[in-house]
Amino acid sequence: MSQPVEHSAEEEIWEIVRSWLIITRIITFIAMIALAEFFEDIVMGGLSVSLWSLIVGIPVFFILSIVIIWGDRWMKNHLLSENDDLIGEVDRTHGRQTQIATPGIDSGKSEVMLHPIFQR
Repeated sequence: MSQPVEHSAEEEIWEIVRSWLIITRIITFIAMIALAEFFEDIVMGGLSVSLWSLIVGIPVFFILSIVIIWGDRWMKNHLLSENDDLIGEVDRTHGRQTQIATPGIDSGKSEVMLHPIFQR
């Protein structure tokens, strides 16, 4: 049976923050379009509200996107450094070299080497 994936506290916190950032990004996008459509006749500071929604909304959308991307990269690097030993151990035990050297165990053969189709 497969075991449940264990998440660290940092992973769980980032997943919650990331979901709120994504929800905020979607709301920003929808609000930007709604303001641009519904309030194009109202003028504030010499510009229409629809133009202000684009001036403010587009940078906010890109900033939220950049924060999500940076957070994902940070978590990936953070988790990679912690789990590097575990990944190396799994790769050595169950990795490609083991699979290439012993694929015939299920068929009763003790040692069968896999080769690409052009070398057969």
